[in-house]
Amino acid sequence: MNRNLFRINNGILTIASGNEEVANFDFEGRILFYTKNGVMHRRSSDNTLYRLGWENDIRTVATVEKADSDAIYSRCYELARTFPTETLTDEEKRILAKVSSKDASWLESDGQKTTSLYDIKPIMPPDQASAIYLELSSGVDWNRCTISSAYGGRTIKGKTDEEFTAHVASIKENLGEGIKARKGLFLGDPGALDVDQKELLKILDRLKSEFGLPVFAAFDIFTPPKRKNMISYQDLKSHGLDRIFVFIQSGSYKVIKLFNEKINVTETLNIVNNIKDHGISVSIVVLAGMGGKKFDNDHVEGSANIISQMYLESGDMIFLSPVVEEDDPHYIEIMEREKLGRLSPAEKLQQMDRLAKSIKEGFLDMNGKELQIPVVKYDLREAVF
Repeated sequence: MNRNLFRINNGILTIASGNEEVANFDFEGRILFYTKNGVMHRRSSDNTLYRLGWENDIRTVATVEKADSDAIYSRCYELARTFPTETLTDEEKRILAKVSSKDASWLESDGQKTTSLYDIKPIMPPDQASAIYLELSSGVDWNRCTISSAYGGRTIKGKTDEEFTAHVASIKENLGEGIKARKGLFLGDPGALDVDQKELLKILDRLKSEFGLPVFAAFDIFTPPKRKNMISYQDLKSHGLDRIFVFIQSGSYKVIKLFNEKINVTETLNIVNNIKDHGISVSIVVLAGMGGKKFDNDHVEGSANIISQMYLESGDMIFLSPVVEEDDPHYIEIMEREKLGRLSPAEKLQQMDRLAKSIKEGFLDMNGKELQIPVVKYDLREAVF
């Protein structure tokens, strides 16, 4: 192996075997990614391994069986243990030795320990796989949607200051040197923004001081932050909140009405514009396939319409992801009852193309200028924590 196949950068150790295999570890010894012959795998915090790929231009995310994932983990550690150390610095040798001391059984116990630190399984927003998930609140007011189904039907429960302080300390202890590979802090769950404002500002100040990393939060169309006013977002910005992810799922009143007739799509629009008025960046998430074939056009047109009225600018993003019906039995029940008709993976991809086109055209028509931010095709399963 050549020296240039060993790299330490931004808290991540990368070891490559020729051009065929690449393994990435954090400094505590956790496997982050493994790629062989162009096929990438990513390990989640609960020790599930996902295979990421493409099939007929459709993004695929598949869970790897435990026996196969353990074999891949063992191969990654073999790459580390057999790497020649003659040309490495003392610090590189130290990190490599720590990584080499771990194995698949350690990863299993690490996954169990990490899972135990949260009340519910964390859900990361798009492109935040390398962030540290901090559970300020758990659950949602209304959980019947594919984004919220993972919250297990629980109403929002906030942590006390003492509980959250202990929670943060336990996560830091668990991460160990692996914290150096983390690029941000995600304040979960969707109800986190509705925590008492004074408490939230104190928390933001403490997190910025303690970690020095960007801080993100999120809400969805079913769980808007009702306790915040215009000044609230100005203060959140000044105290270090960098970005808010907004899961609108769909901008169609007909589609959203399937889940809850009381939801007001315009309320979310107004909140987003309030957020933008005070300088906080946003990432908007729309799910392709919501409403099935029956509301195909309504979903595309409604989503493009609501986004065209948002004050989006450089630094913001729009993510399009296929909805995964199997993750939400209640959604399947709605689809069958309303005879919605499920879109195939290929049809969801086609709808994502139409969504992207309609969003750009709608923004131009509404604002007289082109949308200057990226519209990214994504699969939310890639964001599993």
